[in-house]
Amino acid sequence: MIRYLLVMLAVLAVQTGLVWFGNVQSWWPLPHQWVQVLVFLFLATLIIGLNLVRIREKQPQVFAQFYLLSIAVKLVAGLAFIFFLIWDNPLQATPTVALFLVAYIFFTSAEVVYLVRTSTGRQDG
Repeated sequence: MIRYLLVMLAVLAVQTGLVWFGNVQSWWPLPHQWVQVLVFLFLATLIIGLNLVRIREKQPQVFAQFYLLSIAVKLVAGLAFIFFLIWDNPLQATPTVALFLVAYIFFTSAEVVYLVRTSTGRQDG
């Protein structure tokens, strides 16, 4: 579980660096709520991912159902969060949504890679 936390912290650090660097180089505008977007996705992925790791260890037969449920929960929570951010600052809607989608894809990809690699290693060992 500590390894999962470290992986997600690394993804957060890389995304923070890329967002900041892209803004400094004037490749894209930095939305006002960029920190909130990254922290929200980090915490959502961390909480859901840790629960998925725990479920896979204790009840592997129901892991697939809980994984699908976790995707639905994360999407609904993300939609509510992004709706609130757009409602709060409609002028920043495009960069905020773009950052959210890219960060969501990165965090979800890291989560899937971690889950696949740890489950594959467990079956071989």
